[in-house]
Amino acid sequence: MTSEFVRNIHLATAQHLKDQGADLYGIIEHFENVFMPMDEVPELLGQLGYPQQDLKQFLKGVDG
Repeated sequence: MTSEFVRNIHLATAQHLKDQGADLYGIIEHFENVFMPMDEVPELLGQLGYPQQDLKQFLKGVDG
């Protein structure tokens, strides 16, 4: 499990990327690049304002 401190740093970075126009793929790529556990990504994306139902469908496509 990722510490709250590290999660907050990567969440802030992802928010900045989103504000700069990054799409969902770009934000997920950031989380992958920093080795964020993929089981934690949906919660983080939800905190960024992405609807959970959309995320489930999207992540199914990303994971295969």
